[in-house]
Amino acid sequence: MNFYEPADVQSKIAAVLLQRFAIGDGKHVAGETDFLLDLGLDSMQMVQILVDLEMQHGIQVPESALNKDDFSNVATLVKKLCSIPQEGVADVSTVSQEELDIKVHCVVSCLCNALKLRGIDHRPMYFGVWDAEIFIDEAGFLSYHSNKVDHEFFIRWYEQLYGISVESWYDPGRSQRANLEHLKSLLQNRQVDEWIMVMLDLFQLPERENKFNKNPFPHYVMLENLDDPEKIWMWDPDFRWQGELDKSRVLHAILQPSVAGGYRFRSHQARTPKPADVLAYFYSSIKFNDNPMTDRVRDVVRLHRENPKRLTDLGKALRELPVLAIRKYAYEHGFAFFWRDLQLEPAIFESWCDEIERLVKTYDKVQFVAMKYASQKDLDDLAQLQQLLDEQDQREFSIKAGLLEVARRWQQKYGLQWGDKYSSKEAAL
Repeated sequence: MNFYEPADVQSKIAAVLLQRFAIGDGKHVAGETDFLLDLGLDSMQMVQILVDLEMQHGIQVPESALNKDDFSNVATLVKKLCSIPQEGVADVSTVSQEELDIKVHCVVSCLCNALKLRGIDHRPMYFGVWDAEIFIDEAGFLSYHSNKVDHEFFIRWYEQLYGISVESWYDPGRSQRANLEHLKSLLQNRQVDEWIMVMLDLFQLPERENKFNKNPFPHYVMLENLDDPEKIWMWDPDFRWQGELDKSRVLHAILQPSVAGGYRFRSHQARTPKPADVLAYFYSSIKFNDNPMTDRVRDVVRLHRENPKRLTDLGKALRELPVLAIRKYAYEHGFAFFWRDLQLEPAIFESWCDEIERLVKTYDKVQFVAMKYASQKDLDDLAQLQQLLDEQDQREFSIKAGLLEVARRWQQKYGLQWGDKYSSKEAAL
């Protein structure tokens, strides 16, 4: 069984960096070179390296061979590639696996943080995330954020479920500078149980670890003043991070033209949600007859396939897919909520978690195959891409059917009638 030589692989990585990104001399690259910190490459560009190594240099990467640790620097990637037999099949399901310690939706995570601190079950709030809105911009690029994004669905249900009133303090009719001054006033007069959310551009805070390296990266966090006027405390539940930062840098990130928005709420009146409200939210959140994320990916592929001049941009058009795919972990919150209350068999719950994991990771494979198709314009790659999307539909409909089944058992436990028109058969269609 033959293996790649480290020096050969490292030189080919150097060649790809020059050819694709105009980085280096095309012959040498230091092993300690960090792809993110030293070269500024994001997850999509790292996947592009693998595509080019396979398409241009014949280095094949088998399924599940790589994870995020293999992209820490050039040396770790070389080590991993050199451990793979040369006859490996080119199939990469986890090449762009990101920091899975983050949660799934920054607005929902901020709202839920106050509940967790009060010992209230926050998991029902994630019901609205698995099929949350996804955008396609004017260039035909998939996007998790848009100036048209509206969080009222989550805000309204948060108030209904937990009895907490949420106020939008950001006034779109005022300048960013005026809104910033208003934010400063809110922080200065903040109550003990008050939470102040603001949208900022996380890319502007490189001291904060940002595995996606998106620019810009609109993101909601919560802020709190400290005794030191030069510092500010940031709560970032979505990335499970909290800590002290330089206030001037945080304010600079808030003033970026790519971001605008903010909310405030007090948590002292938080309550455990009523079963009838939880069930109503569940049925209002889940789409039984379509899977918006996979549908939007199909739309993006179609837009670029129909215009040959745009086809080469297909990889870029799907660069935010890894960010969006993480939303599917919200299904775990749904299963866990019902499962725990019904005291069902843990092993079956774990099997559903495995299926949700496959759903998330297969989107990495979708991105990889789409980039191959954009590079080679091979119809076999297109057929594989379409097959993957069909499999994603089948997988997600199966998850929804399983979730509906356990939700109906929970519904029967509490003698609720809401949503009786739905059946597992409909969910599986």
